[in-house]
Amino acid sequence: MSTFQDHFADHAASSFARQIALGDVIGERPWGIDMQKGLLRFGDDLEYPVQLLGTHAFEPRTWLWVWANTQSNLPPQLTEAALRIRQLGEAQTVEAFTQPSLQLDDITDHMIAMTCSGLEGGRCYYRAPYDGGALFVLLDDVPAEVLAPVSLPRVNTVLMEVISQFDVDHRRMVTSFLRQQGLHAASNGAGGIRAERAGEGHIEISFDELGRISNVAATLGPAASAPSTQAAPKKSRWQFWK
Repeated sequence: MSTFQDHFADHAASSFARQIALGDVIGERPWGIDMQKGLLRFGDDLEYPVQLLGTHAFEPRTWLWVWANTQSNLPPQLTEAALRIRQLGEAQTVEAFTQPSLQLDDITDHMIAMTCSGLEGGRCYYRAPYDGGALFVLLDDVPAEVLAPVSLPRVNTVLMEVISQFDVDHRRMVTSFLRQQGLHAASNGAGGIRAERAGEGHIEISFDELGRISNVAATLGPAASAPSTQAAPKKSRWQFWK
C-alpha cells in the first residue's frame, strides 16, 4: 500500500519540471480567478480552466481540502479532481488525502499540490496567494511545451532542485522521473542508474550508501548539444515553492 511520501516521490520531479516551464510562460503576470467560469487569468492575455485543490491558512499553518470547505458554496464541477484524490486516499488508506484538514509540517502545501498534479495525469498547478493564505488550483490547457519531456541537460537541474527543496526518497524519485520523461533507464552495474534518449546522449546518476544522489554526469549527443528550446530556469523570477 502506498503512502503519501511514496506518491510524492513518484511525482515530485516531473511536477517540478512542469512548474519551472509554467513559470517561463506566465512570468510575473498578476493573477485573477473567475469562480463561476472556473478560469484563472494571468495578466490580460493568459487564462486557463482550473480545478480547485485546497487552501493553506498561514497563521495556523493548516491545509483545508476544497471538498471540506462547505461554507464557500464553491461550484461542484471545480472540486472533481480533489474528490478523485480523496477516493484514491480512501482506497489506499492515505490519510493526507482523506482528512478534511491537515497540519502542515513534514507535509507542505506544495508537496500536496505537486503530488496531486502528478496523480491527475501530469498537470500544472498554481499557488494563488491572498491575505492570510493561498489557494491551490490545477490548470488545464497549458501550452504543450510546458508538458513536454525535459531535455537531457535539464534533468540535472530538476533533480538537484528537488532534493535541495524537499525531503524525498531519492532513488524512487529518480526512477519515476526518468520513466515519466521517456528516458530509457537501467542499472549501470555500480548501484547507479544510466538513462538515455536516442540522439541526446546519456546521463549517469550515482547514489551513496544511504540511497541519496551523490553525482549526476551527462554525456550529450548532437541533439542535446544543439540550441535547446528549454531555456535555463530564471532564478530571479517566480519560485513556485515559496
